[in-house]
Amino acid sequence: MNDRRKKGLEKEISRIIGMTLLTDVKNETVKNYVSIHKVELTKDGRYLDLIFSILDLKNNVNKDKMSEELNKLKGFFRKKLGSQLSIRFVPEIRIHLDDSVEYGVKIASILNEIKKKESE
Repeated sequence: MNDRRKKGLEKEISRIIGMTLLTDVKNETVKNYVSIHKVELTKDGRYLDLIFSILDLKNNVNKDKMSEELNKLKGFFRKKLGSQLSIRFVPEIRIHLDDSVEYGVKIASILNEIKKKESE
């Protein structure tokens, strides 16, 4: 699969999964706290890596439980992709959680605390 087709498929898959998260997922915690960060399709198109980020500023969501809930939705996402895309093989979905957004918020809060201490 060439790069142009791969990028187009990744963009379309990201759109489909994002809309599925907003409209079709019944689990409120997944719907409210999870966002698609990145979609990576392998060269042969057999596997799809969905990288999610958890948007939780108060740290009251259990990441292991959220990962478990997302893994339960893999088949549902694959079924949606199969019904909306016209490709030969619907890719096998692998779920990953990304902590970079949470890490960025933590660093920003530390920097704000340092700035407050310096201004006093």
